[in-house]
Amino acid sequence: MASNFAALSVAEVACRAISMVVTLALAQRLGREGYGRIEFAFNVVFWLVLLVREGLDVIATREIARHPRLIRPLVNHILAIRGCLAVALLTGLVTVGWFSFSEASEWLILSLYGLMLLTTAIGLDFVYRGLERMTLVAVSLLIRTAIYALGVGLWVTDVSRIEWVPICLVAGELCGIALVWACYLRTFGPPRLTLRGTRALRTILRRGRPVYVIQVSQAVIGSADLLVVGLLSQWADVGLYGAPHRVVAAILTFGIIFRQVVFPMLARCWRSSPAEGQAALDGMVRVLMLGLVPVAVGATVLADPLIALLLGPDYAGAGLLLAVGAWRIPLLTLAFLYQSALIALNREAAGVRMLIGAALLIAPLTAGFRLQFGLVGAAVAVLIVAALLTCAGYRRLQVEGRAPAWHHHLGPPLLASLVMVPACLVLAEWHVLLAVLGGAAVYLGTLVLLNALPLNELRCLLRR
Repeated sequence: MASNFAALSVAEVACRAISMVVTLALAQRLGREGYGRIEFAFNVVFWLVLLVREGLDVIATREIARHPRLIRPLVNHILAIRGCLAVALLTGLVTVGWFSFSEASEWLILSLYGLMLLTTAIGLDFVYRGLERMTLVAVSLLIRTAIYALGVGLWVTDVSRIEWVPICLVAGELCGIALVWACYLRTFGPPRLTLRGTRALRTILRRGRPVYVIQVSQAVIGSADLLVVGLLSQWADVGLYGAPHRVVAAILTFGIIFRQVVFPMLARCWRSSPAEGQAALDGMVRVLMLGLVPVAVGATVLADPLIALLLGPDYAGAGLLLAVGAWRIPLLTLAFLYQSALIALNREAAGVRMLIGAALLIAPLTAGFRLQFGLVGAAVAVLIVAALLTCAGYRRLQVEGRAPAWHHHLGPPLLASLVMVPACLVLAEWHVLLAVLGGAAVYLGTLVLLNALPLNELRCLLRR
């Protein structure tokens, strides 16, 4: 288990880091308008990809882990279902795009990104996740990202070659998926797609429905603001908003990894006494706040020099967007951790209702704030929804007797962050990277002086 988790975690972190480098390069090479086009198209397709992948993959992985003999029939059913769904969604996407976009290049970019629906439909990662062969999955992920990065680096030199961005992405996906297919065919032979067996289909769809709702709701909460901005703004404004949005999204990935690590611990605590469950969640929240509060504070203080370093002068004005958007990192991470805790307590129905409510609220709220206060208003709308979702999750955990301390252990990280701010501002006069490193050193030193490092919780999480 430890080697599987280590392999997958290393691959995920490496892929995110490479993707972030590619994103920053694209933002500079394509300019605000060109980057806004690909960012909007990618986020539209990303939602549709979730409909094809999530839910079915989770249920199939669980059933394969329990009953490996079901691999072939499950693959036959899953590939058939996802294939039909992907073709239908791609057809609808291409048709809607044809009537919605005034320029043929915009329709072409969206359609090329839409090919990810087909690559997602034929993916077999769920088989090897269920068999706990995570090394193969990790290698496949690295191949996909490496080919995408190499293709963008070689062929996307300016905005005139913008169509190559989705082409490189789809090519990387196909190569990584081909590796998994080669292993599957060597072991199990070619699949025989079928939609027969209505009972099996109904069971798969019924069990996958809650997972669909959770995953799609979280995706809506995390990216609906960008799509709303895309519908209400010029492409240049979409690029200006999308670049810091992608930086924040990359950091939020570590919150996803954190939830994956602690979820088994939360699941084991549901049978224990409320006091034990509360103590476990309390320790997790303390570690999160110690790590994420200084990130938000540092990004707020150093927003302008960070944007100048990462994105260049064309994105002047995005510093305020990064400063505001950085606070979604602790808020959304905490909110989704509370949802994971409710699922671990077999209270997923309450968590689903909260997520659906937040997903329904975020689009109209973002649109209203965008029209009233500009791009910054859209970023603030996400913070409001994240804060409401956090409070609702905390309230529900309080009813269960499992809520962490009401102050969320904010005292030490906020105090240490306040000490860190002057150091960041002074060191930023020389270089922003020096300010980041120096601020981190001052922050950790202050925590040591305050005796505020939760060593027991850190040791427990590192063992996980």
